[in-house]
Parts: sequence; C-alpha cells; structure tokens
Amino acid sequence: MAEHCTHSDTASCTLPSSEQVAVFLDQAADLCDSRNLRFTRLRKQVLELVCRAEQPVGAYQLLDELRAAGRSAAPPTVYRALDFLLEQGLVHRLATNNTYLACAHPQHPHAAVFLVCSQCGQTQEVHGEGVIAELGQRAEQFDFEITHAAVEVTGICRSCRNQNG
Repeated sequence: MAEHCTHSDTASCTLPSSEQVAVFLDQAADLCDSRNLRFTRLRKQVLELVCRAEQPVGAYQLLDELRAAGRSAAPPTVYRALDFLLEQGLVHRLATNNTYLACAHPQHPHAAVFLVCSQCGQTQEVHGEGVIAELGQRAEQFDFEITHAAVEVTGICRSCRNQNG
C-alpha cells in the first residue's frame, strides 16, 4: 500500500499518506472483489475515514464524521462495517482503547505488534513474527492453539519525549 513492507521482525509499516488513500481504497476494493465480497459504499467510507485519521479512531468518532458528511448511520451499522473490515484484514483493532487503524498491508495475512504512545495516541504497526512465534511455542506448552494474535505495547514516542524533556 503506502510503502512496501519487508515483513522482517524490525520492519515498520507505513499507512497510506493522504495522497495515497484513493489507491489504498482501490486496492481494498480489488481485494474484496477477488474474495467475492461486497465493498459497499458505507464500508468504503468507513475505511477512508480510518485511513485519513491521524491516530487510531473509535467507532463513535467515525459515526460523528459520517453524520457530519450527511450520512445517516447508527452505531450498529458502523460496527458491522468495522467488523467486515477487520475480517478482511483491512483494519486492525486496538483492544486497549477500542480504536481502529488501517492495515498497511492487508493483502498479506500477518500478526501485528503495535507501539502505542500513551500520551498522544500515535500508533505504529511493526512486524513481530518472532514475538508471535515465541507466543505460539509457549501456547503449545499449555496445549493452547492461538487463532489470532495482536500485541500492543504502550510507551512514549520520541515526539512526546522531546516535548517533555
């Protein structure tokens, strides 16, 4: 999507810039077409709002933005759109604050590690296949099968550290 990811443990994934959102949405539509799924107008609008958000965004903030754009939508409608986008790997959900961010590379199924700034909310997705593999090995010791994994690490980003320092 925005930049190609190397899918290494240290890779950082950059989401589409505002100029690249249209290309990202076209790729999302193509991905849905290839899976014989409907990429409805609402799903596209919700994904676009998530992509354009500077930080992970909550469902009610998305609802407010849809209403401001003249779309009548109810919370269940937005949540259904988000659930679809999650299922297709187009967005990620951050459990710690129940927000959503666009996936930088939805065409490649992957486990994600998120670095979340506790002060400004800035979030960076990094590849953590080694971390997830380690968790898988530990889970096997307890006869546990991981079906989905996302790791959220909270800390303070460089910008906030520089402002506080």
